[in-house]
Amino acid sequence: MERLIKTLSIELEDRSEILDIGVGTGRLAEPLQNVGFEVVGVDISRKMVDIAAEKGLKQLVFADARFLPFKPKAFDAAICVHVLHLITGWRKVLREICQASQFAMFSLYEAYKNPVRQAYRLLLQQHGYEGHRPGISEQELQNLSSCAKRLFVSSYEVSAEESLSCLEQRSSSSQWEIPEQVNLKIVEELRPEFAKKIFTQELYLLEWEITSLENYMSNTRDCARIL
Repeated sequence: MERLIKTLSIELEDRSEILDIGVGTGRLAEPLQNVGFEVVGVDISRKMVDIAAEKGLKQLVFADARFLPFKPKAFDAAICVHVLHLITGWRKVLREICQASQFAMFSLYEAYKNPVRQAYRLLLQQHGYEGHRPGISEQELQNLSSCAKRLFVSSYEVSAEESLSCLEQRSSSSQWEIPEQVNLKIVEELRPEFAKKIFTQELYLLEWEITSLENYMSNTRDCARIL
C-alpha cells in the first residue's frame, strides 16, 4: 500500500481534486487525503461510507456511480478500482467518470497466474457452469481502450489457502450465479492439491486519459446506432 500511494501520488502531482468511485472503506482515499489531496469518495453502500467517515474522510457522497451528482469536469482525475466488474451498466459509469473528470482515470491491475483459480474454472466447467462477471474487469477494459500508462507497483505473495478462502466465500462477482453447494464442492476438491502452496502476484497502476475513454465511448455509441 505504501508503494501504491507513493506511485499514485507522483502520477497525481498537480492534480489536487480527486474523485474516488467506489471509495469503500477509504483504503485509497484516506492515505491520499493524508498526503494532501482533496478526495471526494462515492459509494452506493451506506455501511461502507459510514466506515470511511469514521476513518476521518472529509468528503463522502452516498450515490450510484451511474448517476454522479457533480458538475461537468469538477475533478482533475478519478480513481476507479475493482468497481466496473460489479456493474452491468459499466459503460454508464465510464461516461459519468468522463463527464466529471478532466484529465485521467486510474485503476489497478493484478497480474498473476494463479493455478488455484485456473483449476477452479476447469472444475466449474465440468460441473456445467461458466463464471461470468456482471461488468468488465480492468484487463478487459485495457483490451477495449488502451491505457496511457501501466506502472509496476510491487510484487507480493499470495497463499493458495487465501485464494481458496476467497473462492469459498464467493467473493468474486463471477461466482455470484454459481450455486453455493456446487461452489463448496469444487473448493473442497481443490484443497488437497494446493495445500500450503504460495504464488507471486504483481500489482500495476493503470492510467487512462479521459479523452481516450471519451473516444471509446463515442465509438461505442456510433456502433450501436449502426446496428
